[in-house]
Amino acid sequence: MPSSALRAPLLRTLGRMAPCLLLATMGSALWAAEPPQACAPATVAAVARWAGVQGKLVSWDQPGGLIAAASCKAMPDAPDTTIAAIAFDTLLEGQTRGGGNKLQIIALVEAGQVVAAHRSQIEEDATTAVGRYDIDTARYHLRPGVRAFGTVFHSDALGSRCPDAAADNELTLWVREGGQLRPVLGTNLRGWVSIVGTPCILNEELSRSEEARLTVSVEKTSSHGFADLALTARIVQSEVHGDADEKTRQRRARTVLRYDGHSYGHDMFRTFWYPADLR
Repeated sequence: MPSSALRAPLLRTLGRMAPCLLLATMGSALWAAEPPQACAPATVAAVARWAGVQGKLVSWDQPGGLIAAASCKAMPDAPDTTIAAIAFDTLLEGQTRGGGNKLQIIALVEAGQVVAAHRSQIEEDATTAVGRYDIDTARYHLRPGVRAFGTVFHSDALGSRCPDAAADNELTLWVREGGQLRPVLGTNLRGWVSIVGTPCILNEELSRSEEARLTVSVEKTSSHGFADLALTARIVQSEVHGDADEKTRQRRARTVLRYDGHSYGHDMFRTFWYPADLR
């Protein structure tokens, strides 16, 4: 154990490193307390049939496995309907963590059949790679008879989150239209920004940064037939002067998103909460 003379400088150095260390691990840590949202084999099989995927419907941790990530949860207002978010490794690329393409299917499954779905490709790069999903079934009542649900995509890329401002944990809200699911909102759920100093560089005379956690809520007002949505950022500012102890303070920022007849906007790098001179 370091001596008392060395311990304080060491703790201050670790404090300065904390934002970068936290950003490197937050993708898994933020949702670690969430209950498992496992998919039943019959649900996975139903989604695979709809998508035309054939092969071993097991985790890609097993030889020949096609399931890169999967999460399922019952719809609160319709417990016989299962929400499924599945990424298929149809090219058997494995965990590339930097370059590849995975097939993403978001689906509603009833009695072993897909009743509505959306197909897309996840193009992996230095900052995007399949990690895991969470399904968000908060009360997103956009209008009478229309309740959206969310899927949260957690990237497992090895690219540095610190200089990239750590815009991650990507939430997409979906609404059903017949046999289709349509994305109506896209946003990151956390972010980080350097205000003073060089991002991820230690031992500077002055270092100041902010980290935000974003939440979505439904407003009483509406636009083009859908309720307005509010994004609220809970922000913690951290500041270190030389070898002084870290000081923190908190604030909030809020913005309202209005439906334009098609969507609320798809921006996975929200900056409304940044200090004004950095927006």
